[in-house]
Amino acid sequence: MLGQLLDGRYQVLQVLGGGGFGQTYIAQDTHRPGFPKCVVKHLKPVTRSPEFLETARRLFTSEAETLEKLGSHDQIPRLLAYFEDNQEFFLVQEFIEGHTLKAELLPNQLWSEDQVIQLLQQVSGILQFIHSHNVIHRDIKPDNIIRRQQDGKLVLIDFGAVKQVQTQLLTVSGRTGATIIIGTPGYMSTEQGQGKPRPNSDIYSLGIIGIQSLTGLHPINFEEDPDTGEISWQHQAKVSSELASVLSKMVLHHFKQRYQSAAEVLQALKHLDTRVKVQSFQSPSFTQPPQASSLQSSIGHSPAVMLSGENYSRLETILVDFIGPVASRLLQQVAASAPNLEELISQLALRLRENQQIDFKKKTIFLLEKPTQLQEVTVQSEVKSNTLSSQESQVINDSFLHQCERELADFIGPIAKFLVQKAVKSSGQISRAEFVKILASQIPDPEKALQFQQRLLS
Repeated sequence: MLGQLLDGRYQVLQVLGGGGFGQTYIAQDTHRPGFPKCVVKHLKPVTRSPEFLETARRLFTSEAETLEKLGSHDQIPRLLAYFEDNQEFFLVQEFIEGHTLKAELLPNQLWSEDQVIQLLQQVSGILQFIHSHNVIHRDIKPDNIIRRQQDGKLVLIDFGAVKQVQTQLLTVSGRTGATIIIGTPGYMSTEQGQGKPRPNSDIYSLGIIGIQSLTGLHPINFEEDPDTGEISWQHQAKVSSELASVLSKMVLHHFKQRYQSAAEVLQALKHLDTRVKVQSFQSPSFTQPPQASSLQSSIGHSPAVMLSGENYSRLETILVDFIGPVASRLLQQVAASAPNLEELISQLALRLRENQQIDFKKKTIFLLEKPTQLQEVTVQSEVKSNTLSSQESQVINDSFLHQCERELADFIGPIAKFLVQKAVKSSGQISRAEFVKILASQIPDPEKALQFQQRLLS
């Protein structure tokens, strides 16, 4: 297949894998400028009888139409084309540049609670969307979640349309004994393993990934209670009782006892995320350790000078451009241990890809320049000025931005933080009312958009 031109357009570059009934390729679209990459899924029917092919055509078209609807979500690959060639069927989907979650889940390398909560929020948001379209993914696992290089968002791939059509066709042809169970051992719930997946079977799989990230263990190594079938894992992780409770409910053995929807999971996570935000927003600035206060830092001014709240936000916004919504938590983690501003920026740069590091340092150089007297105002002095004039109260400050994030998250979920940061960067000097109007435009429901504006401007 290598080098072959499909539909006179898609040239196969690499075979990713497959079996007797279907294969997946990476191809390039020779009809578009720059020959961008795409993913091609190929279905070979088991028989070429006219009746069977007609059924295959109908099922394949139905699955393609479903994938086209799902592709309207920002964190699901778009369907670019589907076609039939020589009585075989092909789907062409957007290629997502990035790395799979498997590359981040290394043995014995444990994630922080913040990272796990963010993972659960992002993927639960995607699940809420696909389940609302009556679609069950059926193969949620680290290999099928990509961290997109462009913005750091998690993207859910491989909806198994080809496998689902194969399963239906085998049943139609009377070969029920050969029915394919879609899923991956370790990440698959009991009911899914029996061929009866439900929406919260996907929730089970996501919960398993969450536990894997906290324990550093592959699911096949999880301990299981022989009497109840429940997973025993909390003793192998450093985790709060609140997060442990959410994860444990996600992976309960019997589907009726789990969360019944992704919306329920998001609601439970919302309380955890609020707790995390309260903790992280208490110290949006950093300084040198006391023992270093008598030293001069290499950037030319006293290390005891704090990064102002405004510059902290500016640094966070720059970082968002490189790695997306994970920027906030990465900045909090690195700032907690960086001895000075120069070291903070150096450590952040090291977390980026090589081709991004120089650009990041260029964009943050203004922070390392010797500050003016006005810039040396510390966070403590800012806190002292609690009494604002009516004009000052209209300034878009950190407190107002955090309020915007919380309120917007109530309407559109965890992507809210990223949208607020994006709006800050692109809007320039505008009033609160104009800023809120920009954010409200991200809420599809006009009535809810109005409620959002009223909450922030009343």
